[in-house]
Amino acid sequence: MLRSLLLPSHVRLRAQLDEVLDMELIQQQVDHGALDLHRLAGYITNTMASLCAPVRDPEVRALRGLGDPVELLRGIFRVLGLMKTDMVNFTIQSLRPHLLQQAVQYERAKFQQILDKQPASLDHTAAWLQAAASEEAAAAGARSESSSPDRRGPVSATAVLDRACVRLLRWDPRDQKYPETVLMDRARLDALGQRLQMLVLEASVLLLTNAQCGDAVFSLQGFVGRLRQSVAALLEGSHTREADLKGALPGLGETVLQLLTEAVSDQGGAALPPESQHLLKGQISELWKHNHPVRTLIGERVQGFLRATLQGGLAKRSPEPPAALRLVGAELAELATAFGRIVHFNRSVFGPFYAPVLRKLLFPPGEDETGEDSR
Repeated sequence: MLRSLLLPSHVRLRAQLDEVLDMELIQQQVDHGALDLHRLAGYITNTMASLCAPVRDPEVRALRGLGDPVELLRGIFRVLGLMKTDMVNFTIQSLRPHLLQQAVQYERAKFQQILDKQPASLDHTAAWLQAAASEEAAAAGARSESSSPDRRGPVSATAVLDRACVRLLRWDPRDQKYPETVLMDRARLDALGQRLQMLVLEASVLLLTNAQCGDAVFSLQGFVGRLRQSVAALLEGSHTREADLKGALPGLGETVLQLLTEAVSDQGGAALPPESQHLLKGQISELWKHNHPVRTLIGERVQGFLRATLQGGLAKRSPEPPAALRLVGAELAELATAFGRIVHFNRSVFGPFYAPVLRKLLFPPGEDETGEDSR
């Protein structure tokens, strides 16, 4: 196993290992009772120390303090296994860019073959981008009206594609016109969409609760954690169907009020007034409605955060989440990273197919093009 950790450049070290770890010689020494196990183990651990990653240094040093031969050999093989795993991971990381490039070229060529046989294979993709372009144009118009009504720049192709990708996370399952270029990623995107829906509901409950009880209760140690655990437990499995969600929310409202009452009581504070309790429970019970003001607000903030993450790219640090999403910021950032990887790879593969569609949508014949890259 130690030899498998050597690189081709380790010619001298390989020769030393072959000499020291000569199995015939070791067998003869064992037969004559002349094997110095500790000296042999010392050479092996020293060699391991010169080959291992820095993270394994403490474990290799610990081997030198073992006196029992059985424990020493067991420890050597355990650490060698870890070093082998480190080597495999390093090799995979080194090959990852080349493998990704090969995957991009392969998937692009396969899709081109499909497109050559079935020219209509981009119809759903074109409709998807058309809807996103309309949304982006409306959003850009609203921004320009609020800032400078006389200045309205062209819609960015990148912004349209970002908006289109975020729309996939809230895709209506009854809509059969799923974009052809994203079909292979649909299962993963649907799973992310369900996680995102759960985060939106969780953030909505937290915002409503904070608005009623104030920061004094939310700052209590452990309160937010208990509240989030209760929300996740009671909404698990029910957030994907409207009827199930509608039935689960009243019980969640009762649980939230119970947690609030216990937290305030432990601090010797006054309980929420009955009208505030009734209002909070009613607001939580109404969260099943897609047009609920708080749920809509949180959803818009989440979508804006995801678009900002896509604009930054994989190499840049994710933007800070808005204040309304701060309590679910870690989970949202993790989801955004996973989403960004899927989108980045998809654009690498299908960017050449998106470009002409976006050009036709954004720059009709006779208009000037700004030449934005769809990738």
